[in-house]
Amino acid sequence: MKLLNPTARRSAAVLAGVLMLSSVTACGGSGQAASTVDKTTLTIGVESDSASFGFDPLRVSDAQRQFFEGLYENLMTLKADGSVGPGLATGFSYNADNTVLTLTLKQGVTFTDGSTLDAALVKANFDRRTDPALSAYSAIAKGGAQELTSVDVLSPTQVSLTFAKAQPGFEKNLTSTLGMIVGKAGAADTASLAAKPDGSGPYTLDSGTTVKGNKYVLQKNDKNTDAAKYPYNKIVFSVIQDPQARANALVSGQVDVAQLTSPTVDFVKAKGVGVSQIGGTVQTMVAFDKTGKTSPAFASEKVRQAFQYAINRQALVDALHKGDIAAWNALPKDSAGFTEALNSQFAYDPAKAKSLLAEAGYANGFEFTIVASATTQTDLQAVQKDLAAVGVTMQVKMATSTDEAFAAVATTPLGYAPLGWDNPVGLMYGAILNGFTNVQKATDDQLSAATGEVAAAKDDAARKAALTKLNTRLVESGWMIPLFESLTNQGYNTKKVKPVEFAGSNVYPLLSSYAPAN
Repeated sequence: MKLLNPTARRSAAVLAGVLMLSSVTACGGSGQAASTVDKTTLTIGVESDSASFGFDPLRVSDAQRQFFEGLYENLMTLKADGSVGPGLATGFSYNADNTVLTLTLKQGVTFTDGSTLDAALVKANFDRRTDPALSAYSAIAKGGAQELTSVDVLSPTQVSLTFAKAQPGFEKNLTSTLGMIVGKAGAADTASLAAKPDGSGPYTLDSGTTVKGNKYVLQKNDKNTDAAKYPYNKIVFSVIQDPQARANALVSGQVDVAQLTSPTVDFVKAKGVGVSQIGGTVQTMVAFDKTGKTSPAFASEKVRQAFQYAINRQALVDALHKGDIAAWNALPKDSAGFTEALNSQFAYDPAKAKSLLAEAGYANGFEFTIVASATTQTDLQAVQKDLAAVGVTMQVKMATSTDEAFAAVATTPLGYAPLGWDNPVGLMYGAILNGFTNVQKATDDQLSAATGEVAAAKDDAARKAALTKLNTRLVESGWMIPLFESLTNQGYNTKKVKPVEFAGSNVYPLLSSYAPAN
């Protein structure tokens, strides 16, 4: 089985983060900072709170990997070309039937709490998989597609992972947040990770200058033997949720690199900013409620299907997202599970939408509320008009606090967030079936079965068939209402930073890949 790497980059934390209010704004400017800028510090503008759930790397997914890889090390590492290399594990091997993975561990690794790496610590980390709050561990928990039945200490430097069924290629998952190891104190007292990290990474958190939800300051960790691979002595993650404010900050030199939305790309390019691009992110409306708890209408699959027909995706892209691709598939265009059939099957058809609503008992429509942020407001207002045309009133409410944004998954029936599909199994188990987007605990046998088939696929043909099933069912069920596939854009100050490179198909560059321009 070939697993897609790494754990899905847009999972629980981002689905909350994109709803949050902008806590930082940036002023505009003409031209970038001068070439005399300090090259010992790198400031990264990010779209959501890097540590919204605290500093436990297992509570987040790949959207936060870049931040957490500064603080923690992985059992295996993601290399610049997207392949897998050694990390805290210097080597690995499988038994004959691929049900046991044995890891040989690096020696001399020290965590911020003073503890050192050994097999017992790795076991203590994986034994936390019973905690349902750990998004990264959901796939290996009991009942997960990659269920771990036991973790055994073979020697101080060797530990074995035993799976419920064959998992060839599992080492690739260890390059994601699933493979990040927490020190002894943090593993024993997980509540402490809410306030401070306990890692062995190339950087440590500067708590004195960090402002939670605003900026996170990392200082080089001289105890890390690989710290020299990271060219900057200090890295600052600046949380700027408003897309234009983030672009302005890049142009003015307040940040050195930043995540950009497509509408801001031409603006920054005109100011001399460099932009690196990669596809694969589907902007998706996510049905938080499939049981009718917050809105009875959403318990009906026909109602959710009606939304697929009611939204004029191409008009949305033409008006607001030029350069992006209208999407009727839950998975991106380059995915093995992408199917053109869905594009025509769920093409814009308001009459069909009205018919489905009538069949579900809502011929006169219904009303519900969705929570928006500065990032999502304009798109939701466009969708609002489409839904109104078929009799559905969607009230767009701006979040007034972080708490309200986080609570939306339980208090409102529908959300809107970017989803990436590098690892469909990780995203399905970490956010969609068992995680943050399904607090009502809805079930769908076809989705569960398809996810299991993806995890068990032993060759490309089997994986393609399973991914096609998964993709089709996500759309037919209305659990996912895709709108468009966007390019991921990394803007960078050409006077200070070398052109940004992506690690394989992952949309978040490795922290170590950022380097001074000269």
